[in-house]
Amino acid sequence: MSMKPLPVEARLLTLSSQYPESAFFREAVMQLSQHSRESLVRLWLTEGIPFAFRERPALYEAMRGWLGSFLRICPKEITLVGSGRIGFSLAPSQYGRMFSSESDLDLSVVSPSLFDNFSKSFTQWEADYKAGIVQPRGPRERFLWDENIRKVPGNFPKGFVDANKIPTWKRYPIAQTVGQAMWLLKRKLEITEGAPKVRNTSIRVYNSWRSLVARVSLNLYYGLSQHSTS
Repeated sequence: MSMKPLPVEARLLTLSSQYPESAFFREAVMQLSQHSRESLVRLWLTEGIPFAFRERPALYEAMRGWLGSFLRICPKEITLVGSGRIGFSLAPSQYGRMFSSESDLDLSVVSPSLFDNFSKSFTQWEADYKAGIVQPRGPRERFLWDENIRKVPGNFPKGFVDANKIPTWKRYPIAQTVGQAMWLLKRKLEITEGAPKVRNTSIRVYNSWRSLVARVSLNLYYGLSQHSTS
């Protein structure tokens, strides 16, 4: 049996920097196959030392350790995505904008147990809302709740849920716990020397790494497609 070399697309091999320049990154991504794009997501957008912590990498691990302890999950299940990871925004309307104190810290957690907990809590909240057991505290909150009821159930089969889609009330302890964790984390970063200062912190929970890579890859492709035609 003949031996074959490891298959890697030539365009993917041109990406050699941990924090590539945004225009070059966009050009490379748009020429990749889905398989290579998912390889890029795994290595550049979910692993390694994030751009936001490049000067003091140990603070990134300290953050993961603290958050893992607070949420009772393994720190290895926590990663950073978005501009905090790569160094610039990947959103179509803001593509290329450098990470700064006006950016958000977008955390992802890969935990089947936490995902299942959120799924059950969302089902409970949805039933409570429809039964009138819980009520929004104003028109704006009602609008957001209705949007969440309409959109979020479709995300569970895709393997992800945004933690802030469930009210942080005592009836829904997992949402309250994660909401408290995000509030505390932002303030811990503010008082930690050398830590990135950010506008907001958020968590998206996935049921597997496969789900995370698939979702980030899809968002990346369609986001850059929109940016290229805007």
